[in-house]
Amino acid sequence: MTTTETPYLLRNEPDELRRLEEQAAALAPATRTILRLAGIRPGMRVLDLGTGAGDVAFEVADLVGPEGSVVGIDSSARALAWAAGRTEARGLTNVSFVHADLHDVRLTGPFDAVVGRLVLLYTPEPARVLRRFAGLVRPGGVVVAMEYEMSAAGMLPSTRFGEQVAHWITEAFERSGLDPLLGARLEAVFGAAGLAPAVVLGLQSYRQPGDPTGARMATGILRTLEPVLVRTGTATPEELGLDTLEQRFHRHQTDLELVFRLPTLVGAWTTIGQSRDH
Repeated sequence: MTTTETPYLLRNEPDELRRLEEQAAALAPATRTILRLAGIRPGMRVLDLGTGAGDVAFEVADLVGPEGSVVGIDSSARALAWAAGRTEARGLTNVSFVHADLHDVRLTGPFDAVVGRLVLLYTPEPARVLRRFAGLVRPGGVVVAMEYEMSAAGMLPSTRFGEQVAHWITEAFERSGLDPLLGARLEAVFGAAGLAPAVVLGLQSYRQPGDPTGARMATGILRTLEPVLVRTGTATPEELGLDTLEQRFHRHQTDLELVFRLPTLVGAWTTIGQSRDH
C-alpha cells in the first residue's frame, strides 16, 4: 500500500510483487489465525486496507465464503492489476478492488469488518486512518490490524551475522521515519483512534536449519532497502554483499544449525460499539 504522504520503502515492480507473495505465504498461517480469532466468518462484507497484491483479501475471501464479499483498496494500479489477475486465476467472484488512496477514498458502508496487514506502518497518522475506516463498520463489527514487531527477528541462538542482518532491516525503516515496532504499539493506536481496548496477540514463524525461506526473504527485503541503507550511510553495497548474501545466510544457518525467526506478526482487533471501559 502506498500513500502520497508517507515514504513507502517497497516497490510495486513484478519482482517486488513476487517477493511480497512469498512473504505473504510465510505470513499466511498467522494471518488466518488472527482473522479467525478476530471473528471473520462466513457471510461478512469486509474491507481490506492496502490490499496490494491481494493476499489478505484472498485469506478473507476464504473465511467469508461465497455468501460474503471482500473489497480491497490500494493506491498502486500495478499492484491491483496483479491482484486482479490472481483473483481471476483463483476463480473468485466475491473479491473486488478499488484504486484509491486511503486518505481520499469514498466508500459506502456499512461493512462487517475492516482489516489491514502491514499498512498502518506507511500512514503518517495510523490512529486517524483506523478511526476513519472504523466509522464504516456496523455496530458489533470488528476492526483488525496486523503489523510487524521487527526487533523479534534473528537467529537462535543469536549470532553476530544474524544480528547484523536484522539491524540493517530495522535501521532502514527507522531512518525513513517508520516504526519497526509498530505491532507492539497497536493497543495505543487503537486507543488514540477512540476504539475499545483491543485484543493484541503476536505470532512468530520459525525457519529450521536447511530451510532456504529465511535466506530468500532476508535477501529480498535488503535488496529492496539497499537504496535507503546506502543513502543514509547505514551500510555500503560491499558490506551488504547482496550478490552472495542469500548463499552466505543459508550456509551460516545450516552449518551452525540455527533457527531463523521471522519478525513477529502482531494482530490487534476490537468490536465496534464497545466502550473504552469494556
